[in-house]
Amino acid sequence: MVIKWSQLVIPDLVQEFKQSAMTYYSACDDENFRKQKVKVKHTNKIIEALDCFGAEGRLALVPLLDDPDQGIRVVAAAFLLKRFPEQAIAALEEVRKGPTYFPRMDAWSFLDSYAKGKWCR
Repeated sequence: MVIKWSQLVIPDLVQEFKQSAMTYYSACDDENFRKQKVKVKHTNKIIEALDCFGAEGRLALVPLLDDPDQGIRVVAAAFLLKRFPEQAIAALEEVRKGPTYFPRMDAWSFLDSYAKGKWCR
């Protein structure tokens, strides 16, 4: 399926973002590295499309910091760290203490990179 990014509106992009995050962590569980790589690229394209809407685009991800799915929370927080650090850090800290292995490891990694000034998304 080819996605025409310019035809999607913010709610559609947020849904795509959520699905991409869930598929990414499913691929992690299955050790499907190719699919993981594809989903990372897909998520980056979604972010680029959201950023075309200005601040409103990324702002649409803020509610995902409270999503029941820890993977969605981690990926949303990663892309909100630079613009909404307090909220994103709180979400990452919560997931870092949680039960899900891959989101917990990513939360730790994003927090570490951000603390070292290396995370710029």
